[in-house]
This record gives sequence, structure tokens and C-alpha cells, in this order.
Amino acid sequence: MIVRQNEKKKAKFRVSFLFLFIFASFAVCFVLYMKEDFEISSDMIEPAEEAVVYVEPVVSANTVINPVPAGGKADSSYYDNAVFIGSTVLAGLSDYGFSGSAEMLLSDSINLGNFDTVTISANGVESSISDAVLRSGAGKVYIMVGIDDIGSGITFDGLEKVIDGIKGQGGADIYLMSLLPVTAENESRLALNSDIDDYNSRLLEFANSKNVFYLDVNTVFKGNDGKLAASEAELNGIKLKKSGYERLSDYILTHVG
Repeated sequence: MIVRQNEKKKAKFRVSFLFLFIFASFAVCFVLYMKEDFEISSDMIEPAEEAVVYVEPVVSANTVINPVPAGGKADSSYYDNAVFIGSTVLAGLSDYGFSGSAEMLLSDSINLGNFDTVTISANGVESSISDAVLRSGAGKVYIMVGIDDIGSGITFDGLEKVIDGIKGQGGADIYLMSLLPVTAENESRLALNSDIDDYNSRLLEFANSKNVFYLDVNTVFKGNDGKLAASEAELNGIKLKKSGYERLSDYILTHVG
């Protein structure tokens, strides 16, 4: 019995060894075959994707921010080379001494329809608005006009010509000022405050189109009812009292473009 068991063990060992030898030989032959015949070509390697660099466009145009936001308050010398043009409602700035030496080119005859053709007197010289501004050497030009044009088919053609003329003569800073509100009792005589609001909205759009500054002085004086309080207005319902012109001057000095 012992002899038979040993013989069985020897026979089993020989079969296993033979199987391992055959498997190992096959593996070696396969590796040698693959190494010889398989080559990696350049077109089998996916090229690395080039990095895309986005360059932010450079905006070179001098674009203003409207309405002009509040900032630090300029001192009174700011008015030294300023000129105010248009409605006599602005006269109080000079009459009460808030605008210093600023030149006032104001007349009740100035309106949108004749802004580029009307003749005004400045320092004893009759001239157009553009010529008067040029002679003044102003670095800041403030314009308030339009109360007499509301409801008559508003166009800014004449105003545009004057603005283009001023820009072409040295580039003074130009500020278009919104119309002030009027008192309730004077709406029927002057203009409805809702129509003034509509005009001011169109004036803002025009200011943006011409790349000039826009001052929203209307909001400063508008009450909760959308009108100018009677306590802040002179009897004509459009000009301000002294305290009002002080507020208007402070607004101008704290809203420099």
C-alpha cells in the first residue's frame, strides 16, 4: 500500500510541473511577439489640448456715469471757471452769492428751439451761446433749459449743435441739469410735474448719447407728492428761496463728474 501511494504522488507531481512549464513557455513567447510586432505610432497619441487664453477687451472710450453720483464736496473756487446757461431760475445762485465768480448766461428768451441761434449779451458783447462760452474760457458748463418747450414737440437739435461746438473748442466739462419741479398751484400755468419728469428722462438719455454729465437736481427738491413744496419756492412757483439755492449749490459741489 505504501509503494502505491508514493507512485501516485510522483505521477501527480510530474503532471503539474508539465502544465506550469507549458503555460510559462506560452507567456514568454507571447511577450516576445508583442514586443517585436506592436509599435506605438505618433497618430495613436492624442495631442495635448492647447490652453485658451481669454483677453479682456480694453474700453478706451471716455464714458460718463449718469446721473453724476455724490462725492466729496469741492470748495467754492470750483466755480471760478464755470458758466451757467439757460433758464433764469439759476440766477439765484449768483444773486445770493453761492456761485462765486461763475459767469451767468441766463435769459427767459433761451429755449430748446433757438439754443444754437439765440443772441445773448455777455460782458456787453452780443453773441451766440457757443461764442460766449468760448470767450469765457470756461472749464465747466452748466445748462438748464426746456421748461418753455414742454408739450411743444421736444427736440434737442439746437442743444446738440452747441454741445458739439463747445467740445470742438477745447473740451470743457458739460453738465445738463434736470428741470426743477414746480409747486402744485403753478402746474397749470407752467407745466405738469409728470411732464417735467418725462422731459428729464429724455434729457438723461440725450446726455448719455452725447457722453456729457447729467445732474438730477429735480429729485433733491421733489416732495413726496412729486411737487416742489410751496414753502421752498418764491411766488412765481419756479424760483427757489435762498435756502433752496444753498442746497442747489451744495448739490453741484458734491456731484462733480
